[in-house]
Amino acid sequence: MPIGELLVQVTDLDRKPVPGKVEMEFQRFSGDLGAGGTGLEVSFKMGQESDIVITRIPCRGGPGTMYRVFAAAPHYRPYSFFQLIREDLVNPAADDIEFWVKPGDVKNIRAPQFLELPPQVQKILDQAAMIEEEDQDEDLVGDSGESLYAALGPLRKACLLNITKKASHSSADNCLPQIEALLICRQDRFFAFVDATLPDRLQSSPFYKTAPDSLHKPLPGFKMTGRSFKSRDAHANLQVTFMQHIQSGRMAADIDIDESSGIEHGFEVIRNAVFKNRTNPYLIREFLISADLQNRSLDPGYAFVF
Repeated sequence: MPIGELLVQVTDLDRKPVPGKVEMEFQRFSGDLGAGGTGLEVSFKMGQESDIVITRIPCRGGPGTMYRVFAAAPHYRPYSFFQLIREDLVNPAADDIEFWVKPGDVKNIRAPQFLELPPQVQKILDQAAMIEEEDQDEDLVGDSGESLYAALGPLRKACLLNITKKASHSSADNCLPQIEALLICRQDRFFAFVDATLPDRLQSSPFYKTAPDSLHKPLPGFKMTGRSFKSRDAHANLQVTFMQHIQSGRMAADIDIDESSGIEHGFEVIRNAVFKNRTNPYLIREFLISADLQNRSLDPGYAFVF
């Protein structure tokens, strides 16, 4: 029986070999495309190398056999792609396997220390005036600086790092310098005082479009301004919705990231994981990285702990 081999790169979005066992299943196409093939299951444990060679894959001589390949690994979402296998060849994979995380499997994150954060992010934390709107905000009230950063915990810290990385990026017109002082931080958004000129800047920026603010409500003591803007990305959009402090007139914003319409990845349209009606920041991290996978310019700088 003719056989071929498959050379495939298997990594997570950090381009590192995934921990644990990877399982792959080869399902031949029905009809002529799948002639000469047979169902095949293989498994292997990843080492330091990300390139894997799968041997002894049955195929048809000459034109070869088309398979649908499924890959799975603990803590990650399944991945799938189509692959033609020709005899007596090490067939290069039609697609690298880049596993996206299962957000519910993440126990913690390895994040930068406070002094390793960009200066503007440190400033946003140092000048924080944390308030309480919901019960989930209570533990951070009155905290600031390095102590606040430590108290955020993994989900809220991931959210802070996601948003500040996106806000500092050219695709968001680098609006981070105009974010001034944190007020509330949750796993899916944060509220902060911002420079009074930021609404007009986003209004005129080619990187933003107007967005409805109907799903946003003002913090206590604030009023909505009717101005909300969303970055024009296909995915991982930054939305900035403005409100104004009634007494002082100081401008603030509700800032979040969403995945927009989702992204097709390994035959799966990945949409945001929602936990208790809130966006999961770990999946937002994956959207950010995938938006510029080659240069990793949107990597928020933390890793997952399972």
